[in-house]
Amino acid sequence: MIFIRSEPARRYGRHTAYRAQLRRDFRFRCAYCLTHERYLGGPAGCTIDHFRPVSGPHGRPDLVTEYANLYWTCRECNDNKSDTWPTSEQVELGLHFIDPCSPDGDHDLHWQAYADGSIEPLTPAGEFTIEHLMLWRDQLAYHRRRLYRWQCELDLLADLLARKRIPETDRVRLEARIVELGEYLDPPVFDRPTRRREGN
Repeated sequence: MIFIRSEPARRYGRHTAYRAQLRRDFRFRCAYCLTHERYLGGPAGCTIDHFRPVSGPHGRPDLVTEYANLYWTCRECNDNKSDTWPTSEQVELGLHFIDPCSPDGDHDLHWQAYADGSIEPLTPAGEFTIEHLMLWRDQLAYHRRRLYRWQCELDLLADLLARKRIPETDRVRLEARIVELGEYLDPPVFDRPTRRREGN
């Protein structure tokens, strides 16, 4: 998956002011593990990563509010990445974080995910990213298994509806299930409330 950046309408003095735009640009998913924020507790389960760290031995504090350096991520990927950045020697060997905002940063180019939820690197950059972000972690493997099952079921039902004559009552039920599966794979988006609802 490649994320397309929009151009900010203005430059902010705080990187957190870009949250709403980052959510949209990253399609409400973690830039690295691709988990939709619906499965992370909503936007509260996500945060902003500085792709090039702004602190640590390779820190670039001048990039703290640079929009092109900001990535929408789950908290765990952000915590795992922390201030890690490859050395020049590692970069020469192809060992670096994938950049899902660049044409060669498509996740599918750098690793293969399997039906059992496991993940295997296809490139040195994929290996570096998987290991430093721990993309093999159990909850991600479990989620990848669910996504695979949902996609298989959706494809099967869509094919069944297209090829078979099905009683109307069954057709309605299967169509409803297809809609449900579609929402599992590409969930609706909900914003965080800004105040308590009246009467609560």
